Amino acid sequence: MSMIKKSSEFVVLCWLMVNIFMVFSMIFIGGITRLTDSGLSMIDWNLIKGIIPPLNESQWIEKFNDYKLYPEFKIYNSNMEISEFKKIFFWEYLHRIWGRLIGLTFLIPLFYLYFTKKITKKTSKFLFFVTLIGFFQAFMGWFMVKSGLIDKPDVSQYRLASHLITALVIYSLLCFLFWNLYRSRSMIDNEGLNVTNKSILELSICLFLVFLTISSGAFVAGTDAGSIYNNFPLMGKTFFPPDPFILQPTWINFFENTTLIQFNHRILATITGLMILYTCITNYKQFKNTLVGNLLKCLISLIILQYTLGVIALKLAVPIFLGSMHQMGSILVLSIIILILSEIFLKKKGAIK
Repeated sequence: MSMIKKSSEFVVLCWLMVNIFMVFSMIFIGGITRLTDSGLSMIDWNLIKGIIPPLNESQWIEKFNDYKLYPEFKIYNSNMEISEFKKIFFWEYLHRIWGRLIGLTFLIPLFYLYFTKKITKKTSKFLFFVTLIGFFQAFMGWFMVKSGLIDKPDVSQYRLASHLITALVIYSLLCFLFWNLYRSRSMIDNEGLNVTNKSILELSICLFLVFLTISSGAFVAGTDAGSIYNNFPLMGKTFFPPDPFILQPTWINFFENTTLIQFNHRILATITGLMILYTCITNYKQFKNTLVGNLLKCLISLIILQYTLGVIALKLAVPIFLGSMHQMGSILVLSIIILILSEIFLKKKGAIK
């Protein structure tokens, strides 16, 4: 029986790792889709029919003609050729197909593992909660695209941020569970872990700030706020943005005034970076010679690299490659924090099984 149990655990871990890779890749593809302004190239949503792309020139012309009926073509891309349309169609098509693949690679094995009792009740509850968030994420994807097909040829930055944050929640939960189950198989170097409430609080604040900063980055992407004021640390000739509260009501400037949106992202990124450095440095001594200590050292290097990459991307007006690397750098920072918190949770609460 123990051999069967260990075999089942290995299968579950492999399956979770595949899904973590799939979601990570999905975030990367989604970032490219946004940076290339490809998100509105597919103007309908069909769960089954949408799987098959245009297969000949007449089908491409039909798709292109459908695209011409919507605001993005009429306002921004009226001179677009069909060859250019094919390029933006590719990224949105890949984004949607990858989403369907995630659904298949997650749901089918989940039901099999559940009904064959290869996962415990505690693990299955955790995973079915992730499933509910996944369904909401699928809805948010189309809800986001729909916002750019009516009058304004841009997806809503509010819906874009919600779509991204939901993906990050799914990714974080899968990473947390994977690491918890993986490390529970060998607790040797976890037993001496000295965890304090102060450490947990500081790491939790870091996690919150990372989510907040990534969310503000989604608003930057959604409004193309990264293409203005491409100097740093100044914005033009001053540190503070000009006319930060020009819109009414005042609160809307934080989400729709591009100068303030960029400024907010700069400030949040700086606060987050400093908080992470402070947390890593002040907590390293108590976690020295443990896996958490090594992860803290890795986190220091990652946050410095991520901040530097953000500044370079800004100065170069956010080219696609650097913009994408900056986004994925934030996911790596998030990943390390999740692994540390999962390690601490394992020490304090035990395995989720």
